[in-house]
Amino acid sequence: MRKRLRKWTERFSRPQTRVGLDIGSSTIKLIELEQRAGRYRLKRFGVRRLESRVVGEESIHSSPWLKASLSDLLQECELLGSPVAISVSGPSVMVKRIRVSGVKADALDEYLTWEGHQYIPYAMNDIYFDYWVLPQPRLASKELELLLVAAKQQVIESRKTLLEEIGVHPVVCDVDGLALMKTVMRTRRASRGRSFALANVGAGGMNLIFVADEQPLVVRDVMFEETSSSLTAVDEGAVEGVEASGSLQAGTDSPENPSAMAEVIREIKCCFESVLDRHPELDVEKLFLCGGKSNDPRLRSALHEALGIPALQFNPFEEIECAGDRRDRLSASAHLGGVAVGLALHQDNHGSH
Repeated sequence: MRKRLRKWTERFSRPQTRVGLDIGSSTIKLIELEQRAGRYRLKRFGVRRLESRVVGEESIHSSPWLKASLSDLLQECELLGSPVAISVSGPSVMVKRIRVSGVKADALDEYLTWEGHQYIPYAMNDIYFDYWVLPQPRLASKELELLLVAAKQQVIESRKTLLEEIGVHPVVCDVDGLALMKTVMRTRRASRGRSFALANVGAGGMNLIFVADEQPLVVRDVMFEETSSSLTAVDEGAVEGVEASGSLQAGTDSPENPSAMAEVIREIKCCFESVLDRHPELDVEKLFLCGGKSNDPRLRSALHEALGIPALQFNPFEEIECAGDRRDRLSASAHLGGVAVGLALHQDNHGSH
């Protein structure tokens, strides 16, 4: 018995590494976390800026410059050949809460395969889909509430092919908004059980998520009109035990002009009003901000004034172990890591490094 117990102890105490790769419209973010006994330690965090012309669903997967940047970053972080979790977002992705009646849980796969067209605005042969059964204490016994996620096969396959050509093995494909929610729920204990919103505001668009009862209430992607990015300064630095390649300096990625900031505020406010109109009982306590544009205090102040709730910049590394004397160097680009951290936290993403 003692011998068996020791083996179980060794199994659960052995560190496991998890890698998340977030390919955005203006930057690539690569994170490796080490897990031991339920705690996470940051091993590597790399950021690469993309040229402003490498944007959009089509060009971002076919650009030789993107392929070279990915390859260089993965080599520097010594993660070529690793299993990674990736994500998608934008107009090719749909996240929706639905209710189905008279269908048993073990028959949902077949039901959605044949009847998913009722809920998904794409041809079923052209998409990948997945779903989660949500807690439903107030629903009738024969009714199920699901979180349904669908994405176009072409987008996922092109990203998968790109990475496999480089020598990386994508094992999980998530959605940006759900990865962000996972980051908050797993790394910010004070937010568990609370209602809050999270906006990941980047150069080409944003992910906006409302969370209630620890479940996603609304997940929405908003695309911006193409603008020239102001992400220019690059700080080549390293955190002890953490490779922070190409970390962006604080203050270099603020909104480009007043009209761009106004567009962000208008979109977030409209979404807030729409959600609260449909869910008047919802008490949203805070708005967490991450992504490149979250680094501008003017945006946070304007959102606080427009919404009447605190708009706080979210640091996804706040409760992740990191060498304390070098954490300040990481903070300059921490606001960019929200999606990548959530991907690295994915339970199915296990590496061998």
